[in-house]
Amino acid sequence: MTYVVADPCLSTIDRACVEVCPVACFYEGGDQLIIHPAECVDCDACRPACPVAAIFPEAEVPEQWRHFTAKNADFIKKTSNLVRAKTKAEVEEAHLDTFAVCREALAAPIAAPAAAVAAVEAKPEPVAAAPAPVAAAPAAKKPEPAKPAGPTELNPALYRRGLDLMCEVVALQEMGRLTPEKVQAAEQMVKELRAELAKAMGKENYALADLEKKSITFRQGEELARALLRAIEGTEFERAFQAGRRKLTEYVGGLAVLGVITAFIGWMTARIVLAKPFSLGLTITPEVLVAAILDPEALPLFAAFSALGGILSLFCLGAAIMAWRAAMNLVNVRRAREQKRLGVRFAEAEG
Repeated sequence: MTYVVADPCLSTIDRACVEVCPVACFYEGGDQLIIHPAECVDCDACRPACPVAAIFPEAEVPEQWRHFTAKNADFIKKTSNLVRAKTKAEVEEAHLDTFAVCREALAAPIAAPAAAVAAVEAKPEPVAAAPAPVAAAPAAKKPEPAKPAGPTELNPALYRRGLDLMCEVVALQEMGRLTPEKVQAAEQMVKELRAELAKAMGKENYALADLEKKSITFRQGEELARALLRAIEGTEFERAFQAGRRKLTEYVGGLAVLGVITAFIGWMTARIVLAKPFSLGLTITPEVLVAAILDPEALPLFAAFSALGGILSLFCLGAAIMAWRAAMNLVNVRRAREQKRLGVRFAEAEG
């Protein structure tokens, strides 16, 4: 089952759906965006992102918009110059009109062949040159052995395994059950896809445009690899963040308990010292307070509770320091995660 873009897109073309699609299966459709049915992985990421609710699973398209199912499919089959849809950010950064981008994406490639034909027709006939003197034929060179040619299409079985794994990773992430083993499987799949692409291109570094020139399936393979990396990025940081948050909760809880006990000890100490002056109706002055502390009956208890309160205060200080360090670790983990995310985005922009 694929997804279908229906009537509300005609008056909007918001492009938020393009930004969340993990496999970049949206194309410019002239008056709306189109989903490629063979590339869609049914992840359902685009449907909630659409602000006008223009995207439906094929089986759930409303009756009045059923004809858009055939329109989407016919467009993909009959259009030879498919153009990948730009993201909302790309359109806004270039200060372009989203409707104009959608129209011109199909108009531009059509005009190019006409210009080429005109140029060929206007080319002057070559003037025949005088015959050159016949030179002795050079000695025939021994032909060099042909280099083994790389694949001309991405391995369909590998691509299908990658798509299935992508759906699994997205589903597990939504449920919060993405395991380290599944993350490793995704990383291994990225290595296999890029090894296949490097073999086909004959080099390790390449741009998306170079892949598309050789075969659209190669570009799809690289986009799938990038989508897998985006899906699993930050998982190791997420585990570290969860562990750090548990530690912070433990330290703060311990600090709160110690604080309550220390306050109770302080209250008991004050009660022991002030019990006799209050019973005698004395006004609390420094002299009366010193005399109450040095009272033979109160002094041992005062000393014991004061020592216990001091020890608990030191524990409170230690717990506060540990809580502060745990909070700083959480901040550092978040910063490292953002830096890695920016690094992945920058690498994709360069590609």
